[in-house]
Amino acid sequence: MQTDYKDKGLSLLKKGQKGIVHAVFSRFGLMLILLVIQFLMLFSIFQWFEEFLPHILGGTALFTVGMVIYLLNSRINPTAKITWLIAIMLMPVFGVLLFAYTQSDIGHRALKKRMNRLISDTKETIPQSERVMEHLAQENRGVESLARYIKRSGCHPVYEHTKVVYFPLGEKKFEEMLRQLEAAEHFIFMEYFIVEEGLMWGKILEILARKAAAGVDVRIMYDGACEFALLPRDYPKRLRALGIKCKTFAPVTPFVSTHYN
Repeated sequence: MQTDYKDKGLSLLKKGQKGIVHAVFSRFGLMLILLVIQFLMLFSIFQWFEEFLPHILGGTALFTVGMVIYLLNSRINPTAKITWLIAIMLMPVFGVLLFAYTQSDIGHRALKKRMNRLISDTKETIPQSERVMEHLAQENRGVESLARYIKRSGCHPVYEHTKVVYFPLGEKKFEEMLRQLEAAEHFIFMEYFIVEEGLMWGKILEILARKAAAGVDVRIMYDGACEFALLPRDYPKRLRALGIKCKTFAPVTPFVSTHYN
């Protein structure tokens, strides 16, 4: 039975308020900006090189056909392939430049290098208990082998005396989460990829603000990509005003990194 929450909880945004970054860096905003820039550049080129217009149009058409053939024969994910085909056909100039930029994967390679360095620097401070591995091997040799592989590749040790609760429905998990948050006395640490204002976050935020005011150490982390469509850039500042410590991981730095792709 689904609980009926009449009280929507705490909200820090006015209805419809997402911020200028959302408007500019949403999918529609980016496409619109790129189309306008391309139109202005092409218009200027046509004005300056009017006598070469047939050659320019012919060259652009041939180049676009070549890129379409290349994409159709590439090993890119089919969904991404369709997206790039549409982008390049609509924006031959900027579409190809954007494709080359994202496929270079500069940002992701740099991020992966940094993560490997951090793992290397910290793996000795998070040791794996051999006693735990011996107990795990007695229970399930296959799981023990998998645990050793994960420890070697990512510095993720296995611990004993932990418990997992399975919730078949999100509503049940939500109810239990509210109960656990209300019971917190010393600290609340939360990490989510997606945070959006609404019923669920409103009820949670109401408890977090009240707990922070009571002296509980409340810390929140969420994906900086939420800034693209869900939350304004200053949302962590708004949470800190409530006494909630907040950080975003992978904060938005438009056009600087490709790891958002």
